[in-house]
Amino acid sequence: MGRKFLHYCTAGRHVLVLLLLVVFHSSAFAQESIKISGKVTSAEDQGVLPGVSVKVKGTSTGTVTDAKGTYTIAAAKGSTLVFSYVGFNVLELTVGQNTVMNAVLQSSSAALQEVVVVSYGSKKQRDITGAVTKVNAADLQNLPAAEIGQKLTGRVPGLQVNQASGRPGQGMTFRIRGASSLGSGNQPLFVVDGQPITGDVNLLNPDDIESFSVLKDAAATALYGSRAANGVIMITTKQAKAGATTVAFNMYYGTQKVLQRGRPDLMNAREFATFMKGYYEDRIKYENWVNPVTKLPEVPADYKNPDQYGEGTDWYNTLLRTAPIQNYSLNISTGTEKVLSSNSLTFFQQDGVLYNTGMKRFSFRSNNEYKPGSKVKFGFNVAPTYQIDNNTRGALDGNRQILVGGEISSPLIPAVNPDGSFPSRASSYGMYALPNFYQQLQIMSVKQNTLRMLANGFADIEILKDLHFRTTINTDLGSTDYNSFNPSTYGIFGSPPPNNPSAAHSSTNYVSWLSENLLTYKYKLKENHNFDFLAGYSAQKYTRNYRNITGTGFPNDAIPWTSGASTTTGVTNMNAWDIASMFGRINYDYKGKYLLSANIRRDGSSRFGKNKKYGTFPSVSAGWILSEESFFPKSDNFSFFKIRGGYGLTGNNNIGDYTQISLLGQTNYVFSGSLSQGLSINSLGNTDLTWETSKQTDIGLEATFFKNRVTVTYDYYKKRTNGMLYQINIPFASGYSSIKYNVGEFAMWGHEFQINTTNLTGALKWNTGLNLSFNDNKVLSLQDGTPIGGTNKYNDYNRTAVGRRIGELWGYVFDGVYMNQAEFDSQPKEATSTVGSARMKDLNGDGKIDGNDKTYLGNPNPRFQFGMTNDFRYKKFDLSIAISGQTGNKIMNTNLQNLQNLDGIFNIEKNMMNRWRSPENPGNGQVPRTLSNTTELYRLANSNWVFSGDYLAIRNISLGYTIDMKQKYFKSLRVYTSVNQAYVFTKYPGQNPEVNDTRDNQTTAGQDNGSYPVPRTISFGLNVNF
Repeated sequence: MGRKFLHYCTAGRHVLVLLLLVVFHSSAFAQESIKISGKVTSAEDQGVLPGVSVKVKGTSTGTVTDAKGTYTIAAAKGSTLVFSYVGFNVLELTVGQNTVMNAVLQSSSAALQEVVVVSYGSKKQRDITGAVTKVNAADLQNLPAAEIGQKLTGRVPGLQVNQASGRPGQGMTFRIRGASSLGSGNQPLFVVDGQPITGDVNLLNPDDIESFSVLKDAAATALYGSRAANGVIMITTKQAKAGATTVAFNMYYGTQKVLQRGRPDLMNAREFATFMKGYYEDRIKYENWVNPVTKLPEVPADYKNPDQYGEGTDWYNTLLRTAPIQNYSLNISTGTEKVLSSNSLTFFQQDGVLYNTGMKRFSFRSNNEYKPGSKVKFGFNVAPTYQIDNNTRGALDGNRQILVGGEISSPLIPAVNPDGSFPSRASSYGMYALPNFYQQLQIMSVKQNTLRMLANGFADIEILKDLHFRTTINTDLGSTDYNSFNPSTYGIFGSPPPNNPSAAHSSTNYVSWLSENLLTYKYKLKENHNFDFLAGYSAQKYTRNYRNITGTGFPNDAIPWTSGASTTTGVTNMNAWDIASMFGRINYDYKGKYLLSANIRRDGSSRFGKNKKYGTFPSVSAGWILSEESFFPKSDNFSFFKIRGGYGLTGNNNIGDYTQISLLGQTNYVFSGSLSQGLSINSLGNTDLTWETSKQTDIGLEATFFKNRVTVTYDYYKKRTNGMLYQINIPFASGYSSIKYNVGEFAMWGHEFQINTTNLTGALKWNTGLNLSFNDNKVLSLQDGTPIGGTNKYNDYNRTAVGRRIGELWGYVFDGVYMNQAEFDSQPKEATSTVGSARMKDLNGDGKIDGNDKTYLGNPNPRFQFGMTNDFRYKKFDLSIAISGQTGNKIMNTNLQNLQNLDGIFNIEKNMMNRWRSPENPGNGQVPRTLSNTTELYRLANSNWVFSGDYLAIRNISLGYTIDMKQKYFKSLRVYTSVNQAYVFTKYPGQNPEVNDTRDNQTTAGQDNGSYPVPRTISFGLNVNF
């Protein structure tokens, strides 16, 4: 240490001499330099390249090209100018006598040279050792999207993006490599410009997004520790580029319409009256039914003469409309060597295809960066969003969706009377009491206003050469106000109007702050050994406050606020969590061909008890670029080949904020003969809860062929999740019904392929992207080996068991109808069965039909997923086609419990006409009789409800024409038309084969209860660049 100190002191004595030499040299250089200018273009399409770095080799002198691709720089004769730009080969030109030096850059293998955002940093694609897929701005810019999921659908292998509902503002579900948890959430972590977000990702503005990086394996995600078990999606928003000032205006306007495919084939008025006439004829014949109105055994008046009715009311069509959708976005971006600023303003409106539903969203984003010197950089981003939702909640009574109610309404009842008034009921004689759902859509008042703010600020300081300290403060703020009013004309299932008015108001506010401090250091040893070190500390706290008040006893419908109620009740609560973390990473490469990365993160979470509070999540990965080896054949037909592999641990802490402790609730008790209020434990805590941990191994390869025109990526992964967190039932003798527990473990594995090709490069350009994914899972152990689900008689459609896949569909195997007495007498039967009733298979062979004969009916998880994009460009025209699909999964259409109900209380499907009526008139042998007290078995989950979920969807077709403008202030104008959800090819008879009404709960997946339909959108748009 002493020798080094003396050495530095001795060196310090020469500082003045060195400074004088530098000044002398600089002065001499200035005297010899000349001003060089020129334009930089692309060899591929001769287009100008803004933002190209132009430097004098061996000096700090440099500049960047402006929006027109031009530059000016001072350089000495004989010096070398170095031109560099992402996605292009570096070009060096020697300064001679000419003062004008134009440069033409050749495209490199863009897939390899691209900079990809990864956990706490960025890397070139060629140097990445984890499973990471990037989706570029170029792939997204021509795709109009209402939400970010539409930008990603079908573009990333292993990423499943499902649109289970078409309700405006509903959002989409994301899964990376299938389900990673039973009941603790399967959504990936979203990180926006380095900020992990806690609020609704669907509030993000799609127009603000520059690119996505999807991190799939533990090696890529371990630095996010306990939140990375489901993968990570890194979102980079649009940033300004140095040397360019741009103004871009984008808009589109379109219409949405529900396709005819998949609509239920319901009875019209004449058919329904015919069915109901036969229903009552059979009741009279077999049950001695008597009409309570006439006191005679005769068919009710509504159904005596079916021929008097025509088509009647098609309630499904009546409730739907063609709805507009529109988007307007303005972005202003400017950049110099010191200041970068990008600002955008967007308005988006989507009316729902159900009447009186829709949403509006106002978004602003400002991304700013300031470099006062070469060693200091500051920045701040702010992004407020305000969203207004109108009547977009999905159900009237929390269970059945409005459209489902319309489907089963009587076609004999008009939606609107001839005088313009509304019939209050939509049920005919003998039917279940149903309100007029068209009227309900007109009078419903359910409004929700949401304000969301994402903001962060950072400072980056270079302490020593290549040693950087970066500190960031991130905030995620949200506020939601919900107001509803149900007037006296409002009705629900079983209770048509008039009803007592009611109102509700609730507000939710949350604040999440995150502080992160990072040290990074790059070090090169003897030219060939390159090290990159990262160390960091992170602390985050989230607090949420909720208030709700409900009011009843309104004198009339005049005051739609809780202040007009005679009786109000309210509740308030607060919940919070925090997490503190330390993490580090070492990246190493030797000669750019041997790659190694090691990561570790240690999290402490308030969600676990003091003995289990901390979890450690390490990972390691390595890569070998064989194409850099001397033995690798040098050929343009096989120019790059890399193999990589990784292993690591990630965690899941989505167990609820206070699950580890027992919670108190209000309890009334009798004391001294009067009712008193008190507190008691109403949920049992578990202090032994520990982290849900996933161990994952990934092996992959990357290759390019035919002069970089074909790139291929392959990954094999194997994942095992231990300590699965799930709410399990416990004996009632304990005083409680359930407790959160680490119940077992399951395994997942799969293969992923991605192929990108440049097919044509001439006047007609054609690029293709194809991705394929295969995955599967298996439950290895559960608490005491006890299956989850499938134990209740009603509404229990899935079962998870050891040795099976997660959440498999569960029920009876339908076996037709008992056609006659002889068949009935010789076959196993259920207690309520009779001739003509439904028959289920006796799987356990005990001679009777009961709950012990239920079995597995199908896997709700797709085994194979694929996506493909084709982009064409010819002169000024561009055409893009995106498709995606999946196979191997089953869907249980539980809505058939309504649409095939034989109790005479709903309108039903036309094929129910072919029911059994007598041994002489047995129907088609697949639809049972309508005899009272014999139809329940037919309404329980069975194989008759299960269908293939295979589909191929044409996601988007976009056709555009671009005009390059030579005017001073206009750069280009593009007009286009686009079709989203163009068509779905599927054998599934329901509206949407992507449906999953339980969304993120894997143990109840694959159910279709009749969701809000997903419409086709046809839009026309305009992109103007100034």
